[in-house]
Amino acid sequence: SYAARGWHVFPLHSRRGVRCSCGSPKCRVHPDGSIEGDPGKHPRTLHGFLDASTDPAVIRAWWGRWPDANVGIATGTASGVWVLDVDTRHAGDESLEARFPGLEAAVEAITGSGGRHLYWVHAPGVGIGSGVLVGVDFRGDGGYVVAPPSSHASGRCYQWEAMHDPGEHAPTVAPAELVALVRAPVDARRNGAART
Repeated sequence: SYAARGWHVFPLHSRRGVRCSCGSPKCRVHPDGSIEGDPGKHPRTLHGFLDASTDPAVIRAWWGRWPDANVGIATGTASGVWVLDVDTRHAGDESLEARFPGLEAAVEAITGSGGRHLYWVHAPGVGIGSGVLVGVDFRGDGGYVVAPPSSHASGRCYQWEAMHDPGEHAPTVAPAELVALVRAPVDARRNGAART
């Protein structure tokens, strides 16, 4: 269904018990719940998001080989979307609300950690970065996001926010001020974040 929308997808590793399917002992969930590495978030394919495809035959072959694979969506020009990643555990909601009161996206996912992914129509010049605001990162050209129904290291699944499912709504254009913020050089973004 993502590929039918023009979103380029590719398989990610998945959580298997306390370990990641990659098999690395440094990619796991510890008994205290802390997470080491990136279990379930890194690519299974050789070139990662560069391998992402909308070809149904390629996608069927991948998930035929790895039926438990998490789903990655290549962001940016490839899929026509960029994503604002709001980490609610690190005050992302508060800093976003302070700078952009009432900001909502037509398409929004709840991450496995309880954060939010806000999907917007891709804007040229939006790449990948962090620190745009406290607890807020973004993914455009050169990046990817983990998409529903992938399983998070916490054991929870990524899911579409009620009333914000891409099956019912298309991404919309982000506010110009938000696009300008993520396009700004890193130092300018830090100064902006410091003002919030």
